[in-house]
Amino acid sequence: MPRLPRLAKRLGLSLGSLVVAVAATELVVRATEPGPYSLFDRNPYVDSEVDDHVRHRPDFVGRWDGTWYVTDRRGFRGPEREPTFAEDELRVACVGDSCTFGKGVLEEACWPRQLEARLREGGRNAVVFNLGINGGRGKVYRALLDEHADELKPNVIALGYNINDFPNTIKAVDERVYKDRSLRRLIPEGLRNAFGRLALYRKLRQVYYDARKERDWAAAEATARETADEPIDSAVWEKERDYLEAIGAHAERHGARVGVFLFSYVWQVFLESYYATPIERLRELCGSLGMPFVDLATEFRAAARSTEPPTQLFLAGDRYHPNALGYGIVADRVLAAIER
Repeated sequence: MPRLPRLAKRLGLSLGSLVVAVAATELVVRATEPGPYSLFDRNPYVDSEVDDHVRHRPDFVGRWDGTWYVTDRRGFRGPEREPTFAEDELRVACVGDSCTFGKGVLEEACWPRQLEARLREGGRNAVVFNLGINGGRGKVYRALLDEHADELKPNVIALGYNINDFPNTIKAVDERVYKDRSLRRLIPEGLRNAFGRLALYRKLRQVYYDARKERDWAAAEATARETADEPIDSAVWEKERDYLEAIGAHAERHGARVGVFLFSYVWQVFLESYYATPIERLRELCGSLGMPFVDLATEFRAAARSTEPPTQLFLAGDRYHPNALGYGIVADRVLAAIER
């Protein structure tokens, strides 16, 4: 056989073997992700004209970005839950982004569902609605309550902000340290999103972030010192006040209370010193509106430092989203606030 065709045959066999190996690995890695087995990802979102964001598809079942989705007729996470409006019924509307939805964990592990379980274990006739949606922010939180508050008539609105919902040093540092990497810049965003549908890519991304964790944290501390004195956009905070006032109006109409908290970021938990300005700024804003503010950072730091090595409270390779144990801390703190 001439040399060139022989070489082409070997390359073809090698390429075919590689494709088979990658496909087999993809199937194996998919089996390790939480929830029922799925061969491919399905997009759970529909565009919303209300606020140029997205909503979950009603009655959706499937996997997306490593998370198993089950939504009800309203697009809320979990099986159908209908309020009875009984005199002793406690109705809690949990509003927030992917950290409220519960990215990366099964539905029973997200903090709204853990909160409901704790309330019922304590003898409460409670129904907890999970209005969390990926990428949510103040404008979206208000719109969700515009759409659903009159139907649900909540007694409590528990609103969970994330550190990237408003300008602050932690957000700026995160963008500089993680989003400015040469490897990330080499891959176009559209291609990264396409790869994100692959369980193998998600696993490799997780391993990559974990391998760089110590270096990234050191870079973050150095960058934080450089950006600590950067001015804060007051206009953004005034807009956030408007959103919270509108949410408060929903609560007042239904005789409900609003509780606000800020999800802890990984640096605030595991580094010796942490940037607390976003916590204090949000606490001050809530105080001016008469809304209770729940501090999570102290609880997360205490839980993480209760063991050696520190207890992991976040998903592997993730800086924002708690794991089931971390969501349990959120549920405990919100429960304590409700009892008060």
